[in-house]
Amino acid sequence: MKRIKFLFAATAIAASVTFVSCEKDQTDSPAQETSLEVEKDVLNKITSLHFNPNGAEKVMESDIDGSQKVMYLLEGDIKMSYDQIMKMDIGDGVDSKQYRTTNLVSTPRTVRVVGYNGNDRFGLSTVAQRGLQYAVANYNALNINIQLNLVFSTSFNANDIVAYAETNASVIAQDGVRGEAGFPEAGQPFKRVKINGGANRNGDDQLLEGLFTHELGHCFGLRHTDWNTRQSCGQQGESAGAIGAIYIPGTPGASNDSSSIMNACFPYNEGEFGQYDRVALEYLY
Repeated sequence: MKRIKFLFAATAIAASVTFVSCEKDQTDSPAQETSLEVEKDVLNKITSLHFNPNGAEKVMESDIDGSQKVMYLLEGDIKMSYDQIMKMDIGDGVDSKQYRTTNLVSTPRTVRVVGYNGNDRFGLSTVAQRGLQYAVANYNALNINIQLNLVFSTSFNANDIVAYAETNASVIAQDGVRGEAGFPEAGQPFKRVKINGGANRNGDDQLLEGLFTHELGHCFGLRHTDWNTRQSCGQQGESAGAIGAIYIPGTPGASNDSSSIMNACFPYNEGEFGQYDRVALEYLY
């Protein structure tokens, strides 16, 4: 049984090993958007950063606060703005290890995580809220200089990470268990973690724990462990070459850690970090 600092605990349910994709949710294209084609300079830049350009999308993102903005969706579940992409650096090269971005969160700090619990389409289900509790507990159990404080509310501010659902069938496909997040900017973690309707309706709190743990990993700067191959999804990625992501010492190698919660299609793991996920985060923070 997990010991949770927040509302309650639940007994972990044994399950057969499955793999969960954090691939994108699908969004409708607003009529007023003249072009959602990814620009050539963006494709060139994301390729130079060794994100896989295949399947990159430009989308009109509707936020929980009612605002809309153009974002780029990379590798299935990573959202970045045009400025974030164009300002991102490749760092000092890579090695065949686990990877982070050049963008990290300034520490020490306390981060408020808001699980949105409204009665509208953005509200997290009871099971999703429990999965988020477990995920936050995963981070607070690490020996790092970041503490996450979780609350459930409909109120949030600009400095909070807000976890919410998008369950409008006309906006987000309801199939599968999927999520989206992004990378830090200016020393701040990415502010939005979104899950789709399929995730929000799912009855397995351990699977939801894994999904939220994975997406929060992006918020704190972790790339997909198998970013160079996406082999956890049964895909073949492009070779990273000699640059493009930053080596985290003490980890076993890109596409060589099947237990990593940060694989593109992460293992069930009962929602827990793999051994080297903990090594990576404790090294960074």
